[in-house]
Amino acid sequence: MFSFLIFTGKGVLCNQITQTPSALTAEIGNQAKIFCNYATTYSNPDLYWYRQLSDHTLQFILHRDNSRSRDADFAKGRFAVERDLAGKTFHLVISPVGSEDAASYYCAIRTTMTQPDCSAVQKLPERPFLCSTSPTPSHFNGRYAPKCL
Repeated sequence: MFSFLIFTGKGVLCNQITQTPSALTAEIGNQAKIFCNYATTYSNPDLYWYRQLSDHTLQFILHRDNSRSRDADFAKGRFAVERDLAGKTFHLVISPVGSEDAASYYCAIRTTMTQPDCSAVQKLPERPFLCSTSPTPSHFNGRYAPKCL
């Protein structure tokens, strides 16, 4: 579990994101869920999911706020969110998982408040999301996501 905190010069907590699990292995063809809990004082934050591919490319997946949504073309039909405004959750669901989904996934929050500046992107996780073709878990001993087995 990891989180990202931002403090303004006045010591006010703006946003916090907690994303779990820090590493996940899923079989190709199955469903995977990455949990994101957030804390903010703003009532309509912009919430995002991104992923970093093995070539270090940062790829937009989707965006939601209280009235708008946007999904990358590749995400339509396979990527969804389970969002609970009261519980402040923004979980990413991938179904079915494909070999192209091996990446590091990031939940991010941005508010449109002008005082204090509360825009943030979360700290990068230590481990990526992995997928495999067999029930045997894959092992990863590096900083970047491998291709699926």
